[in-house]
Amino acid sequence: MWRKPGRRRDRCLRHGGTSVRADTPACPAHTRDADLKCLECGACCREAYHTVEVGPRDPFVRLHPELLHRTDGRLQVLRAGNRCACLGPDYRCSAYTDRPRTCRNFERGGANCVDARRRVGLTA
Repeated sequence: MWRKPGRRRDRCLRHGGTSVRADTPACPAHTRDADLKCLECGACCREAYHTVEVGPRDPFVRLHPELLHRTDGRLQVLRAGNRCACLGPDYRCSAYTDRPRTCRNFERGGANCVDARRRVGLTA
């Protein structure tokens, strides 16, 4: 069961109680958390998103200045084609232990994860 009936609107159990219409056939994720394996996916670091912004006080700035560039006054992680420069061919992050706060806050199975998977065609 993915939906919890509510007083005014049904709620999606997977996405923190987000409101859904009563005629919605299923959760847009169509994926169980147990099926999500980051090292088989990498959607968040590939073409799903075009940039990762990094705050000036993020430790990543000090630890990996060679992986950053400035665009319109904002620090961003470099891209290698349509992928993050830190992402290897095996979907492992070369800066995983020092990754930017934006990446640390990216939750496996969360709404942004599901959105990334949908953008690259891994999830319906």
